[in-house]
This record gives sequence, C-alpha cells and structure tokens, in this order.
Amino acid sequence: MLVAGHWRPVNMRNIPAFISTALSVIGVIAIVAGLLLAYTSRTLFDADVFGDRMAASLKNEDVAALVADRVTDGVISLKRDLTSYRPLILSAARALVTSDTFSGIVRRAARTANHAIMSGESGKVILTVSDVGLILKSALATQPELAGKIPEDLEVAVGRMEEMPNADFTLRLLALARRLSNWTTVLLLSGIGLMLLGLLLSADRLRTLLQQGLGLILISAALFIVVRFGGDTAAVAVKDPLLAGALAGVWSTFTADFLRWVFVLCGFGLVLAAGATSLLGKFRPVDLARLAWRALALRPHNAALNMLRGLALVGAGLLLVLYPLGVLITLAFLSGICIGFVGLGEIFAMLLSGIRPASIDTRAAAARPSALRELTLVGAVAAVIIAAGIVFLHRSSGTTAQAVTVETCNGYSELCDRRLDEIVFAGTHNSMGAADISDWMFANQERGIIQQLEDGIRALLIDAHPAVPAGDRVKTLLEDESQARATYEEVLGREGVDAAMRIRDRLVGVEEGEPGVYLCHGFCELGALDMTAMLRKIRTFLVANPNEVLIIVIQDEGVPPGDIEKCFEESGLIDFVYRGPAEPPWPTLREMVASDGRVLVMAEHDSEGVAWYHDAYTVMQETPYRFHDPDEFSCAPNRGGTGGSLLLMNHWIETAPNPLPTNAEVVNAYDFLLARARRCEKERGMLPNIIAVDFYRTGGLLDVAATLNGVISK
Repeated sequence: MLVAGHWRPVNMRNIPAFISTALSVIGVIAIVAGLLLAYTSRTLFDADVFGDRMAASLKNEDVAALVADRVTDGVISLKRDLTSYRPLILSAARALVTSDTFSGIVRRAARTANHAIMSGESGKVILTVSDVGLILKSALATQPELAGKIPEDLEVAVGRMEEMPNADFTLRLLALARRLSNWTTVLLLSGIGLMLLGLLLSADRLRTLLQQGLGLILISAALFIVVRFGGDTAAVAVKDPLLAGALAGVWSTFTADFLRWVFVLCGFGLVLAAGATSLLGKFRPVDLARLAWRALALRPHNAALNMLRGLALVGAGLLLVLYPLGVLITLAFLSGICIGFVGLGEIFAMLLSGIRPASIDTRAAAARPSALRELTLVGAVAAVIIAAGIVFLHRSSGTTAQAVTVETCNGYSELCDRRLDEIVFAGTHNSMGAADISDWMFANQERGIIQQLEDGIRALLIDAHPAVPAGDRVKTLLEDESQARATYEEVLGREGVDAAMRIRDRLVGVEEGEPGVYLCHGFCELGALDMTAMLRKIRTFLVANPNEVLIIVIQDEGVPPGDIEKCFEESGLIDFVYRGPAEPPWPTLREMVASDGRVLVMAEHDSEGVAWYHDAYTVMQETPYRFHDPDEFSCAPNRGGTGGSLLLMNHWIETAPNPLPTNAEVVNAYDFLLARARRCEKERGMLPNIIAVDFYRTGGLLDVAATLNGVISK
C-alpha cells in the first residue's frame, strides 16, 4: 500500500475483517432490495392488485376531489354550454366517484393502464376512465334536463404523464425493477447467506451480529420515514394543489401495506441486535437511554459532523411543525423499536442464563466453544421471526385494500362466498325473443334482455346467426336453403318456417347492408337483434351494476368463434368476460366480482380458438327440453351427459312456432317449478344452476331461484 510516498505492507489481519464487513453490508442491502422488489412486483406489476389500489385510493378525499374535478372538466370540454351548470355537475361527480360503480370503472381502467405503462406504451396519459358519462347521467337522474345533456361516451383523462414529478426517471426505475423482479427470491436468500458468511468469517462475531442487526433496524426506520413522508415530499414538487393532495393520497394507498414488511424487517434486526447485545454482556436498558441522549445532546468534535447534526435537528424541527401527526407517529415507531429492543434483550438475557456459566468472562464469550450454542439460539429466534414474518405477509397479501367493498352478489350478501356451482341462476330460453319488440314473431319472453336483467334474470340463452340487413328486415345467410328449411322445421314447425320464407321471398332484390351476427331464433326474418349492439347494452347494465354475475349460453348457428369474439370486443363486453378455468373449483361470486370477470360465456357448437369461450356441454349437463305436456317433464341426462359441473334445467312446453303464455302459467307456477327443481336436484345429485323458462314474468321463477339459494326473495 502506498502511504505518504512510501510503500507499506498490507496488514493481512485486517483483510478477513474487511471481507466480513463487506459481506454483511452487501447481505443487508440484498435483503432490503429483495423486499422492495417483492412489494413492487406485487403492488405495481400485478395488474389486478394495481387496479384494486387505484380504485381504493378514491376513498381518499383528496383523490376523490381531483377525480371529480377532472370529470366535471371533461363534461364541460365536450359541452361548453354546460359551463353555468358546473357546480351541479361537480356536486354529482363528487358523490359519484366514491361509489362502488365508479370504483369498478377505475379498477378496469387502471388494469388497462398498468399493461400500457409496463410495456412503455402509455404515452402522455396515464389513466383514462371510460363510461363516466353513462353513470354521471344516472347520478343526475333527479335533474333529467341536465342529465340528457351529458354525453354517454365521455372519457376522462384522470392522470397525465407530464403532471407527475420526475416522470421519466420514475418510468426508467420501474422498467429496471420490472427486469429485476424475477430475482426477488435470489436476492432475499443471497442476502441471508451473505450475512451468515460474513458472521462466520468475522473474528468478533458478536460485534458483527450487532452491526448487522443495527443496520437492519436503521434501514427499517428510514423506510418507515419514506413511506410516511414520501407522498407529501413528492407533492411539494406539484403546483396544482388538487393534484398535490391526490398524489399524496395515492402514495398513501399504495405504500400503506408496506409498513407490514418494514415491521418484519425491523423485527429481524431487533432479534439480531438484542441477541448480540445480550451475548456481549449484561443487558442494561439504561445504557441504551444514555446512548440516545448522548447522540442528541452532545456536540461532535468534528465540524462537518456537527454541521450535519445541526441540519438534521433543524429538519426534524420543521417536520414537527409542518407534519406534527406524522412526526409523532414516526416517534412512536422509533420508541417502539427501543422498547422492543429492551424487551428482547431481557428475554435473551434470561434464555442465555440457562446455557452460559455464571463465571464466564463475557468479553471472551465469542471465543468459547459454547458460544456456538448461544449464537445458534439467537439464529433460531431470528429464523422464527423470519418464518412468522413470511406467514404474516403471505396471509396479509389477501387483505389488500379492495376497490369495492363487495357486500352483495347478484342481489344478496349470502351469495358472495358461494362458488358459482353452488348458486341457482334464474334464466330465460330464447332470451332475445321478446313480445315488447314490435316486429318479433313468436316471442318466448314478455320483455327484452335488458329489462330481464333489471328484473333479476342472470342467465341468458341466446341464438346467434350470420345475417344481413335488407330493407326493414334482416335476412338469414344460409349456405343451403332447402337443408336449413328442413332443419328449422324441427324448431319452428312448418307454420313458422312458412312464415319466415314468405318474408324472405319479399326481400329478394332489396338492397342489403353489411353482413353481421344477429340474435335470431331459426330465421332472422322473424325477428333479429344486432348482437354487438345488444352486448353493448348488457355491458352498460354491468357497468351500472358492478356486483352482478351473468351466464350467457350461445346457440351458435354457423357463426365462427372468431366472429363471436369480435362482437364481444366491439361491444366492450370483453372487459367483463370470465377468463378462469370453467371447471371445479369454481370461483366464488365475490372473487368474480373482485376480478371483474363477471360473465361466463359458453357455446353450444364451436368454441375452438377463443380461450374464454367454453364448450357448453363440457362445462354443463342438462335436462331434455322438448316437452309437450307438463306430465312429460323429466330430469334425465341430455346433452353433456353427466360430466359437466353445472346443471341446466330446461323448463318450458314446446308449442312451435308459437310459445303460449298460458302454458307458462302452469309450469312456471311456484309450487310446480320448485317441485321439479327439487326432483332434478335429487335425481342428478347437483343443484340446477340454471333454470331456463319461457315467459319469465309469468309464475314464480325468481322466487324459486331465491328459495333454492336459501335467500329471501326481494
């Protein structure tokens, strides 16, 4: 080594101490980095958790105030003539943003934004919220004139990149953390291993153990301060007071749970430090108090250190004035560390008294062979703390603040914690065919799909056909008209097919539009609804009713799965599709609501190539469906055999082409319908999960579903 112009030999005895210290420091840093990466991965890189946190932040008054202001500005930017109504719109928006409905919208938007941010495709806008106009109109329902002027397709940019302090640096930091996220476990295990290796190489193991513990404690205290004051510090850099308050609120929501991780890290450090202190000699709490007082009261001889001490005291004083509550909470945390340190020291002193000879010189404790037992004791307690911490963090991972407090599911709190296959869904057969559609012939239901949903129907059996608009009708696209006629005579009867063909003949030569997918029964000439438009209306219902779960079974007549997928995407209903496995164990309704996967979609014929579009008769089994008399009803297996985990109970009298409400008066009667459902439950050994009827408003379908679900009908 070159010292003052002369070479001096390196003191080889210092090398092991240097290596030991370096390994300990690197180990502590690796553990802290691993914890930070683990929390970041769980909170920011998981789109579902990110969405939950963003929506949960709406409970913060400052965040809600900013969002309401942005919603109001969004309305006025599109409809400037509403400027004079700004106070009314703002008042409605403030009530709206704390609702479950709006929370669900923000959660979906945040998930989409998360994918864009993490892929680097977010551009200038961080979070855009759709469907705002739709629910704002509902919030203004008491003022219909004003509500009518609100645009339904309103989208609001809640957060913009240029508004965020150090946005570019933050994004680069997130990108780096994303790349390193797979190394979380390696960092944690390596950190513990390096600390152990540093301890083994140390000539003074107890002092090294003490230093490691104190290092973890100090870092824990620093992290606590960052969590508590980080949001307020970042908000200082923002000029807009509304945005500043919201930024602090979002920071608080996203970092609140990290305090649990800090407590575990601090507990680990406390065990090491208290154990080492006890091993070094008799533990005296008064020494800790004296050390703290000396650090606060005595001036260092070094001028630089004295300056730093003065600046630190000034900073602490300012924090106490500006953030008295936060400082008191921080002091409480630091006091808790000291008290915990004292308590652990006393416990270790008692435990060590049983394995250490009373006459031993404590300064030579590290050199004794029996010191291995004492170090093992400290290590065992530390291991218990680590294990308990891991269990604690694992269990607390399920208690993340939820965007929506799911109090009811499909109208009842009792249903939330039941699995999908443990619930009865009231359903409609040929749901699209309704008597309130003026030109629909041979309707199966009194009201259309949206009114069905409003009334409590939660399972829709619909038919999809390729068709093309022709004049004021819709023409079915048929590859072989004669074969189709023979096929649909079984469904519609000769009278129904004849009626369809007469209309079809009148459409010859009529100008046709673009082909598409329509909801029809047999022939679209007898009545048709644009599938994309209807799915869009179903989406609107789900936006306004964030705790509802639906089942849709599609009788796909010549419509490829890709075309069905396109309809769901163009309508936006794709946002609510259930994407989990369609088999036991099914999720609970609460889980489906929380994930927004609230629509289970099945195909009767072809679902290949679309992951969320399931084969109906693999997922479920059913009863027969062609009954001509009430005495014919049976519960025998039909399509799907007995392999599916859901049961569809078909329950109507076949009188093709014209369904008769008078038949529904008999078979939909509460006692008759309940008796058959009970019989099917007994014979098939499973609950009838879907009860599909004609003329759902006739009889007691909804009451029967409530009875089978064990709830009181509303």
